[in-house]
Formats: sequence, structure tokens, C-alpha cells
Amino acid sequence: MKVLFDASSMALSGYHRGGVYMYGLRLLQELPAALSREDQLALYFNFFRGHHRVGMKDFHQRSAVQESHLCRIPPQLLRKFSIPVEWSGTKHDVFHGPADLLPAKSRGARVVTIHDLAFLRAPEGLPADWLAERAATVPAAARSADMVITVSEFSRQDIVNMLNIPEERTAVVYHGISEGLVPVTDGGAADARLKARYGITPGFLLYLGTLQPNKNIEGLCEAYQLMRSRGFQAPLVLAGAKGWLFDEMWARIVERGHDQGVLRTGFVDQEDIPLLYGRCSAFALVSFLEGFGIPVIEAMACGAPVVAADACSLTEVTADAGLLVDPHEPEAIAAALEKAATPGREREELIRRGLAHAATFTWRKTAQGHVDAYRKAMEVRGA
Repeated sequence: MKVLFDASSMALSGYHRGGVYMYGLRLLQELPAALSREDQLALYFNFFRGHHRVGMKDFHQRSAVQESHLCRIPPQLLRKFSIPVEWSGTKHDVFHGPADLLPAKSRGARVVTIHDLAFLRAPEGLPADWLAERAATVPAAARSADMVITVSEFSRQDIVNMLNIPEERTAVVYHGISEGLVPVTDGGAADARLKARYGITPGFLLYLGTLQPNKNIEGLCEAYQLMRSRGFQAPLVLAGAKGWLFDEMWARIVERGHDQGVLRTGFVDQEDIPLLYGRCSAFALVSFLEGFGIPVIEAMACGAPVVAADACSLTEVTADAGLLVDPHEPEAIAAALEKAATPGREREELIRRGLAHAATFTWRKTAQGHVDAYRKAMEVRGA
């Protein structure tokens, strides 16, 4: 079996080290060990603009996959004229599109990863042009795929029900925990680094991810102000890059005065992420919609007590290892964060359960789940 992995999106600067980028990178680093000796793995890149070659070379080196193919025909033309992938000389048995998309045609079995259906389930707060592009491409990719991989049972049910895809042509494969995401061993050194680099003081609350409306940043900031009014003094740290509609969202937060005590770090270096998770008093992810919610298990792996939304995939991913709250209720979010951040038996129990839960998520298991889906796709295509 030869697998052709579409890494085009990982070469684009907008995806640099974001969620899809890290999913593709960690998966590819484990796939060779999950495949048999007779199997092959190659990368496929499709873009016209030459400046994307820098991102392509960087991702190629990071993934450690030996073989790659570049198609310079503009992707829009490939779709418009239904040009098969094989035109670029890339013979394969399985084509995997890891970022919600598939090319118009390929002769091998077709596998697509659809992370969520945000464009259908929660379009509010998302750019109109992005919504239109997703509506035109994602359902078509799902219908043309022999197997659809998704990252949670929640997302699978959306794909089955909203896109009318037979459940037997879907597979749930959870993400894993990356190496280095472990509890901090030297708290003093970690605190000093966070203070020097980001101005963060101990006892802080943490959100880590893209800053955009569907992440419920406004609700989190409102909950934090309730905590401040009751005497909580440590900062709320919002770590991550600006996302869609950030400026409008932040203007609303400032207008309400909900930015008081809030510290924004911007994009965080990879080596600092375990320190943020490991030294926060509590971690919050109270999004309205997540396809998976990998920061939840990353935070747990680093020993942070977690507060998550009792909604979407977060209920499933958090399980009984964190505190679940209604994301529409700032008071409920505040109360749960106060409970998680207060030293004592309950906080220690949350940390213990979180560490045990996070240990069940590995990229090795993720890679094996993908190999199983590839073989199933070949069976479907053969039938």
C-alpha cells in the first residue's frame, strides 16, 4: 500500500504550527512505524505560488518523510477541470486529505479528515467567504471519500447527520499528546522564564489557542471579571495568535471593561507551552464549538486542572477528568475556575484524574487508527 498524504495546507504560512499543521506533523512522525515494511508513504504538495516552497521544505524536513511530489498546476484549475492527482506522476493506493479537502479526482482510495462542521453548526462569528468556500468543498469531499476520518464521536455524528454520510464509512481517531508535554519539575525556573518573556506572574489562569469569537473568549473574560470582583488577583492569560474577527471581538471586551487584568501573550514558542500549562492555577477551554479540543488533554498532561465547556466534543474529550460548565453562563465558568484554582483536595483530585486521562491519548494510537482507515478505504474502493 502506498499512501499519498496531502501536505499542501501545511506549506501555507497561515497554517504554520496551528492545529492542522501540528496534527499533520505528529501523525506523519508516527505513521512509518504503524505501516508495514511493504507500505510506502509520500507527501503531496499542490500550489502555484513559488514562495510556498519555503513552507514545503520546512514541513518536509520536520516530518522526516523521505518522498514528496509537487504539483504546480493551480488548485483552482485542478478542481475546475477535474484533473486527477496522477497527472503529476504520483501513483498511489490511498490519497489522504488531512484538512477537510480532497482533489476532484484520484484513482486510488480516497480518505479525508474532517475536523468539524463549524461552517454548518456554528457559522456565527466566522468570515462569510470562508463559510462559502467550506460549503462548496467539504460536503463534496465527504461524499467522494471512501472513508471519512474525524476526531471525535461528536463530529462523526454531525458528519453522518448533516452530510448524510453512512456511518460505516466514517472512523473516529483521537489526537495524541506530543512529547515534552509533562508536568514542570522546576517551578522556580519556569516562573522566572514566564515572567521574563511574557510578564506573567504566578497563580494565573490560562487559555491557550487561537483568539476568535467561537472560542468564547468574551464569556471567559466576563467570568474572570466576576472572579476579580470576589478578590481573585492573579491575571487571566490569553496565549495564542489573533484569529478571525479578533478586532471586533476585542473591542467589545474592552468596551465592557472585561479586559482588566487580562494579559495577551501573542503567539507562544513551543518550548514555553508546557510551562504555561504546568504553572497555571487552572486552564479553561469553554468554546462554543470544538471538533476535538486538544488543549484540554495537553493541559491535563502537564498537570493543570481543567475547566471545559459542557458542549460539543469537549464533553467527550474531558470526560470525568475536568469540570464541565455551561459556556453560556459566565457565573458557572467563574465558579468552576475558582474551584479548580483553589489549593486543596478537590484540585489535587482533578490533577490526578487529568494526568491519568491524558495518558490514554498517544500519537502512536492515532497513527494506527489512520492505517486501519486507509486499509478500510481500499476495501471500500475495491468493492
